[in-house]
Amino acid sequence: MLNFLRSANPATVLFILLLCFTAQPAPAQDNITVPKARLEELERKEKELEKLKGDQDKTRDQNSELKKENEKAALRPVVAPAEPVVSFVSPPIESLPAVQPYATVESMDLANYYHADANAADRRFRKQKLTVQGEIVGFEKPLFRRNYRILLKTPIRETKVICDFLPEEKVSSVFTTNHGDVLVALIGETRVPIAKVGQTAVVKGECKGRSESAIMILASDLKLTN
Repeated sequence: MLNFLRSANPATVLFILLLCFTAQPAPAQDNITVPKARLEELERKEKELEKLKGDQDKTRDQNSELKKENEKAALRPVVAPAEPVVSFVSPPIESLPAVQPYATVESMDLANYYHADANAADRRFRKQKLTVQGEIVGFEKPLFRRNYRILLKTPIRETKVICDFLPEEKVSSVFTTNHGDVLVALIGETRVPIAKVGQTAVVKGECKGRSESAIMILASDLKLTN
């Protein structure tokens, strides 16, 4: 290489030297300066990312807690609210005067007497002609039979007073309307209301005693006071 440089044209030598110097790599810059505005923007974005991450963690914790509460609620037994207890006190049955034909007795009292002592109540009321008075709480219509029943209010859920009626010959059928609140008789093409829930009924009939949970009255006459 040295022999070549000695014999080469001076211009050629100069050209080669220039090439050697320009081919040298530029010294690396050890320090890079970042503008302040750009640095602040990067710091702001980093804080936003941290906040979003924190919100996500909080939401995840809340959902987890809610899931646990729902699972606990699903395991709890569903308890129906207790029905209100009707408080009604009747005079002692032994304090009552002797039964007279069609003497008036409240349906609430009649239910109390049979609930307290069915045998004592039978001795007093069974096969007796009574006038039973009480608020109408419902109706029953046995299938494939002409008779219908009016249920009177009692203070005891498991004891019912049921007045059993046989409609007149001119009545072709008896049924309920207004979701069971109104009892209607069909005479020809005409609908005739008989009674409705909430009215006070005065029923004349014979007490047939207790049959399972019901005190049956074989009814012969019905009057409504309201």
